Amino acid sequence: MDWLIQRRRGVVMALLAALLLMNVPARVMTWLLPDEVKLSGLSGTFWSGQAVRSWLMVDGQAVMLGKVQWRISPWRLLWSTPLEVNAEWGDQLLSTRLGVGITGQWVLRDTGIAVHLDSLRALMPLYLSGRATGEFDAIRLSHDSLEEVRGRVRLHNTAWTARSGNIPLGSYRVDIGQGAERAEVGDPNEREANSTGVRDLKGVVSTEDGSLVLNGTITLAGARYSIDLNATGPVARDESFRRAVSLLATPNSTGFEVLISGQL
Repeated sequence: MDWLIQRRRGVVMALLAALLLMNVPARVMTWLLPDEVKLSGLSGTFWSGQAVRSWLMVDGQAVMLGKVQWRISPWRLLWSTPLEVNAEWGDQLLSTRLGVGITGQWVLRDTGIAVHLDSLRALMPLYLSGRATGEFDAIRLSHDSLEEVRGRVRLHNTAWTARSGNIPLGSYRVDIGQGAERAEVGDPNEREANSTGVRDLKGVVSTEDGSLVLNGTITLAGARYSIDLNATGPVARDESFRRAVSLLATPNSTGFEVLISGQL
């Protein structure tokens, strides 16, 4: 009977430990998040909780995420994407499933996003209004770069915001996937020994409707980016708009071209 009593004690202790783990308060989540992620008004548990307000600090600027809810599936902790996150700030939305791969990369699956373009003006000089939505099958991030993106971004009812008045542009789609394979070299003195095949990220831009017709590509190769766009349509031939974008664009007979490259 002693072995039965000891086994019962073990089962009881395991159940108590499981109950304690299941009821870990939601505030524990703040101990695990990076300093750039802020949560307030927490309720629920570590495994299934919510925050009334959340925001992300980027270069000293607060990017509001709004009300955020999360759910962790313990049986997925060692594989797949165990963390499901949904955030809502007005009609700006974010939903994703998040995990960490065996190589330490962050993995996001079934990601959806909706944001107003003018809300990004605090982070970058973006003189556009409209709404952007994105649907991504997969996103993989290492500590310093995007390794994989598969999905699409749509820009709805965009307009150029000028002092003299907004200029309607149109709606656009960017299909994002892997581009051509390139050689990445860790040590330039040992090119053959350290080069590895890495695929660039490539976005194909197309116009769904509007008076500014854009077609071309956006490519990200490590920390380097390049933009190659051709613009036609009534707005592309408008002299006031061409002057407004003259620092970025080269005029031609049908409109203008945007050829930009640089380092992030």
